[in-house]
Amino acid sequence: MRHVDVYVDQPSCIELHVQETVRLDRLQPTADGYVAAQHGALLAPGVTQVPLEAGLYHFRTLEDAQLRVLAGGVRVVSTGGNDDDKWPRSAGQGPCGRVPTLCVVDATAGAPAGPLAAGDL
Repeated sequence: MRHVDVYVDQPSCIELHVQETVRLDRLQPTADGYVAAQHGALLAPGVTQVPLEAGLYHFRTLEDAQLRVLAGGVRVVSTGGNDDDKWPRSAGQGPCGRVPTLCVVDATAGAPAGPLAAGDL
C-alpha cells in the first residue's frame, strides 16, 4: 500500500490517474493529531481532475498511480506501507506484496518528478 500526503499552500488543481476507487481525505489538525473527512466523491478508476483549497490531503492506493499538478502550490510526500509512519497498517501491500509506485508530475514546471518507490520521501 502507498500512503500519499498532499500539502496544498494555495488554491490548486491536480489530476489523479488511479487504477482503483480511491478516497481522498482532507486532514484537519486537532490537539490529538488529525481528523480525516472525505473530500468530494470517491475517485473512480481513470483520470480525475480535483480542485483543492489550501490544506492537507491524504489518500492510499494499492495500485500504481500518477498525480499531476495542473495549477497552484502542491507538495507531495509518499511512503510505502512497510515504512515506519503514523498511519495504521493494513493487511495487504498490493498485488503480490509489491508496494505500488507513484509518479508525480508538476505540469507547472514542465518536468516529471519521477516515480516514488518504497521508502521514498
